[in-house]
Amino acid sequence: MNMDEKSMEFFMRSLGTKYSQYFNKKYDRIGYLFQGTYKAVLVEQDSYLLHLSRYIHRNPFKVTPLKDAYSSYGDFLGIRKTAWIKSQKILEYFKTVQKTSMKDVHSYQSFVEDYAQDSKDVLDDLRID
Repeated sequence: MNMDEKSMEFFMRSLGTKYSQYFNKKYDRIGYLFQGTYKAVLVEQDSYLLHLSRYIHRNPFKVTPLKDAYSSYGDFLGIRKTAWIKSQKILEYFKTVQKTSMKDVHSYQSFVEDYAQDSKDVLDDLRID
């Protein structure tokens, strides 16, 4: 484990501890706030990055339309503009952000909503159970 990995681990542990203390004090409660420990995987391949983004944006799909979901998906489609969301790295891989036709396989929206392969199949190697 190199220094960057240790730094991230330390930061996440510190963030989780401090937020738990804040939350417990604010709501007059005690005990753990998060289930389990922080886990991470280094994403080294572009295909994993793209499918990870797709997997995250598809998570709320079962309960709400994706465009209405409380997620960064609207920012990725240009519907919203949240200053701290940096979508360019992902969007650089696509010709357009939103679909321009029903068969537009080169847009991020089409990749998220219509792509046939399940992202779980691609991400299977990265799972941290």
